[in-house]
Amino acid sequence: MQNRTMSYEIHIGDSVEWDWGNGTASGKVTERFTSKVSRTLDGTEVTRNATDDEPAYLVEQEDGSEVLKSASELRSA
Repeated sequence: MQNRTMSYEIHIGDSVEWDWGNGTASGKVTERFTSKVSRTLDGTEVTRNATDDEPAYLVEQEDGSEVLKSASELRSA
Protein backbone atom coordinates (compact mmCIF):
# COMPACT_ATOMS: atom_id res chain seq x y z
CA MET A 1 0.00 0.00 0.00
CA GLN A 2 1.35 3.40 -0.95
CA ASN A 3 1.81 6.02 1.78
CA ARG A 4 -1.01 8.47 1.14
CA THR A 5 0.77 11.36 2.88
CA MET A 6 3.69 11.52 0.46
CA SER A 7 2.15 14.43 -1.44
CA TYR A 8 0.23 15.85 1.51
CA GLU A 9 1.91 17.30 4.59
CA ILE A 10 -0.37 17.22 7.63
CA HIS A 11 -0.48 20.24 9.94
CA ILE A 12 -2.22 21.02 13.23
CA GLY A 13 -5.67 22.36 12.38
CA ASP A 14 -5.99 20.36 9.15
CA SER A 15 -9.17 18.42 8.44
CA VAL A 16 -8.34 14.77 7.76
CA GLU A 17 -10.16 11.51 7.15
CA TRP A 18 -9.37 7.81 7.41
CA ASP A 19 -10.97 4.49 6.60
CA TRP A 20 -13.23 3.20 9.37
CA GLY A 21 -15.27 0.04 8.98
CA ASN A 22 -17.09 0.17 5.65
CA GLY A 23 -16.82 3.95 5.41
CA THR A 24 -14.70 6.85 6.56
CA ALA A 25 -14.30 8.95 9.68
CA SER A 26 -13.00 12.50 9.89
CA GLY A 27 -11.74 15.10 12.29
CA LYS A 28 -9.31 17.94 12.89
CA VAL A 29 -5.63 17.47 13.83
CA THR A 30 -4.88 18.87 17.31
CA GLU A 31 -1.39 17.48 18.07
CA ARG A 32 1.60 15.99 16.22
CA PHE A 33 4.07 13.45 17.66
CA THR A 34 7.47 12.29 16.35
CA SER A 35 8.31 9.81 19.11
CA LYS A 36 6.43 6.93 20.73
CA VAL A 37 3.15 8.17 22.18
CA SER A 38 0.40 6.52 24.23
CA ARG A 39 -2.99 7.98 25.10
CA THR A 40 -6.00 6.58 26.89
CA LEU A 41 -8.94 7.25 24.58
CA ASP A 42 -12.44 6.12 25.50
CA GLY A 43 -10.94 3.87 28.18
CA THR A 44 -8.50 2.11 25.84
CA GLU A 45 -4.75 2.75 25.75
CA VAL A 46 -3.64 3.48 22.19
CA THR A 47 0.06 3.58 21.23
CA ARG A 48 1.76 4.73 18.05
CA ASN A 49 5.50 4.34 17.41
CA ALA A 50 5.83 7.74 15.76
CA THR A 51 9.00 8.94 14.05
CA ASP A 52 10.07 11.99 12.04
CA ASP A 53 9.26 10.01 8.87
CA GLU A 54 5.96 8.60 10.19
CA PRO A 55 4.48 11.03 12.72
CA ALA A 56 1.37 10.31 14.75
CA TYR A 57 -1.52 12.73 15.11
CA LEU A 58 -4.17 13.28 17.74
CA VAL A 59 -7.39 13.99 15.87
CA GLU A 60 -10.58 15.43 17.38
CA GLN A 61 -13.78 14.20 15.77
CA GLU A 62 -16.90 16.31 15.38
CA ASP A 63 -18.50 14.67 18.44
CA GLY A 64 -15.51 15.67 20.60
CA SER A 65 -13.96 12.21 20.84
CA GLU A 66 -10.27 11.82 20.02
CA VAL A 67 -8.31 9.24 18.03
CA LEU A 68 -4.58 8.68 17.63
CA LYS A 69 -3.56 7.94 14.05
CA SER A 70 -0.32 7.42 12.13
CA ALA A 71 0.36 9.68 9.16
CA SER A 72 -0.05 6.78 6.72
CA GLU A 73 -3.63 6.23 7.96
CA LEU A 74 -4.71 9.80 7.18
CA ARG A 75 -5.59 11.80 4.09
CA SER A 76 -6.87 15.31 3.47
CA ALA A 77 -10.61 15.72 4.02
